[in-house]
Amino acid sequence: METTTRRRTLIFTLPQLAKKTITIKSIWDGHSPSQYYGKEGSYNSSLAIDPDFPISSSDVKASGFLVPTAYSDFTGSNLTDNAIAIINTPKNTNTYVVTRNGRLISYDSSLANETLIGTITSNTSNGAFYYNNYIYIIGTTDVSRYGPLDNSPSLTNTFWTSTLSLTALTNTTYPVIRGDSFPNHWGFVHGDGSAYFCDFINGQGMLHRINTKKVTSEGDTNGTTVPSAYNVLDLPFGWYPMTACSYGTDIAILAVQTIDTTIDQGKAALFLWDPTNVDSFYAGPIYLPDPLATAILNDNGILKVFSGNASSGVRISKYIGGQSFQEIVYHEEGTPPFPGAVDSRGSRLVWGGWTTYPSTSACVWAYGSKNDSLPKGIHNIIKTSSSGATPNVTACKFVQQASNKTPQMVVGWRDDSDNGVDKYSTSATLTSVFRVMLNVGQQFDLLKMRVPLAGAVGANTSITPKFYLDDASSNKTLTVINNSNYPSKRKVVYKTPELVGVTGETNLMLEFTWGSTSPTPIALPITLDLNIHDDD
Repeated sequence: METTTRRRTLIFTLPQLAKKTITIKSIWDGHSPSQYYGKEGSYNSSLAIDPDFPISSSDVKASGFLVPTAYSDFTGSNLTDNAIAIINTPKNTNTYVVTRNGRLISYDSSLANETLIGTITSNTSNGAFYYNNYIYIIGTTDVSRYGPLDNSPSLTNTFWTSTLSLTALTNTTYPVIRGDSFPNHWGFVHGDGSAYFCDFINGQGMLHRINTKKVTSEGDTNGTTVPSAYNVLDLPFGWYPMTACSYGTDIAILAVQTIDTTIDQGKAALFLWDPTNVDSFYAGPIYLPDPLATAILNDNGILKVFSGNASSGVRISKYIGGQSFQEIVYHEEGTPPFPGAVDSRGSRLVWGGWTTYPSTSACVWAYGSKNDSLPKGIHNIIKTSSSGATPNVTACKFVQQASNKTPQMVVGWRDDSDNGVDKYSTSATLTSVFRVMLNVGQQFDLLKMRVPLAGAVGANTSITPKFYLDDASSNKTLTVINNSNYPSKRKVVYKTPELVGVTGETNLMLEFTWGSTSPTPIALPITLDLNIHDDD
């Protein structure tokens, strides 16, 4: 009998690996609208990173790179409360800061030589503006003014009730955000030659008017053809006017029904009024989608409205006519800005606020660029020198005519332990942060990362790369980019064995944090080479 022996062969298949390269090509689209997804060119979050800046003071055009910025406090002992208004005038080159506790402080054209001009009698400022050779400061129940600016100026209190003999204002409680209430008498100058400011009494919002003429000095005397007047406009009952601005010949007034910071008592709205209409407003309420609307800006003839709620979230909408607004921006961080904390430069909108992510700070946000041909996105461009809890920017303004390559702001801020006014600094310690989320979707190992720099590593360069893996369930910090580790390098390459441990199942978030004083930008593209596991 013949015996047949059969052998069984077992074949083991090793997991297949595939290589993948992720390239970060652009950040122009700004903060992504969701945690994990966005357009190509968007990123997760940032703090004090401005791609609208060139890579150095000797360059000209916006770089589009990760350019860190630094600001520092330039104020002295006279600033004892947060700024609510930053004012420049055509009469001199001083910058005036009006504080919440009623102080008027001036700085010279170099933002130095601080001078306390005086304090209004109520020790509380609820609005301030320049009009007709004088700076007006609205207190709780009266108006003070400083001027004439072109001829031996002095501070005059009770101008409204004594000089003009008009009815006292009402000090109505307005919503409190981050430890400070919104001003209840915000004012502005209209194109009809008068200034207007807000008030609320007996359940009804209203506008008052200041109009002056020249006898000895410009603006020294009450107007006669159109005199100053109490209550030139009544809003419907229950509407609290927050701020206003010019819109052609009309006055655009933002008003709210909600003064509580917990319950939504009704949507905010826009009202339009022609001052030649002495009977009533003629358009409104034009409702906004949020309970609070706190700042408005006439930006190149288009009304931009800042709204949101008392907890978090800022929406910018433009008025497109009739009963309609169109949303431009929505961002979850921060709260609607104070009326003196919005501005624009070129095609860029800026607003003051705060952030808790990637770290807690009073900061300035921007949308767009000084150049309209560049892509528009949300960027966090300024971190203030605030270091306490519940920080917020309460005033900001483009003050100096520095090179428009690097437009610079003056920023007033507060927190629970301090306050200040900051300006751009080339020597302050950097605290900028940049984060980008990278979705992989499979198990991966990072093999190599190439980080190009827009300048050579110098003595004061300090950039720390860090990875957060799988929804930040673990992290890995890499070698700091500084002159000891990478002297004079213009590109840094990370690879194994340093990258051992940068492995995950679904995603990784790359972070760069700047320290020291050298604002060395990170150039683009950044590339990451990964091994992808077939884990199905």
